[in-house]
Amino acid sequence: MASDDYFLEIEAHFALRRNTPFILSAKDWALMQRWHHEGIPLPVVIEAIDSVFEKNETSGRRKVISSLSYCRHAVKELWDERKDLFVGSGETTPESDPRARLEALAQQLQEPFASRVRELGREQSVPRIEQRLMEIEHQMIDSLATETIRRQVADSLGDTSKLDPKIRARTEEANLRRRIREQFHLPRLTLFAR
Repeated sequence: MASDDYFLEIEAHFALRRNTPFILSAKDWALMQRWHHEGIPLPVVIEAIDSVFEKNETSGRRKVISSLSYCRHAVKELWDERKDLFVGSGETTPESDPRARLEALAQQLQEPFASRVRELGREQSVPRIEQRLMEIEHQMIDSLATETIRRQVADSLGDTSKLDPKIRARTEEANLRRRIREQFHLPRLTLFAR
């Protein structure tokens, strides 16, 4: 997965969990770059973010989670637990059989994406399956991104003319992905979803 996609997916998911359009700070970007450099898979980061928000929602305190750095310990702990699943990218799949999970995902999708997900059952490497699932998800979202949805996302962000063009484009892309997932009830394509 290209690093830009990795960062956009994390940014979009964090914004979704915060339930606001959100621009990550330079500190948050440095943290994501470190995760990417350390090879922490996107599904692990997403699951850790979810766990932080879920714990916050069920606790009595309900803190405002204003930075990705609130999730750094959860990401590290989950990655430490999951490393063994990602180690053998060679001959055997760490799960007993990922085909059941792939079939469950495929049943939630339209063609041609459903068939492409099912075909991954032949793959013997969890990291490669995860990589392909992210690519399929990215293509699926791109195929659903109509000009109308893009305009709605831009309008929802308000006046972004003072933002750096790269930050504006990144923010629009992250919110576009979030909007499409919500509107079309798309599952996150990963073997590790709960």
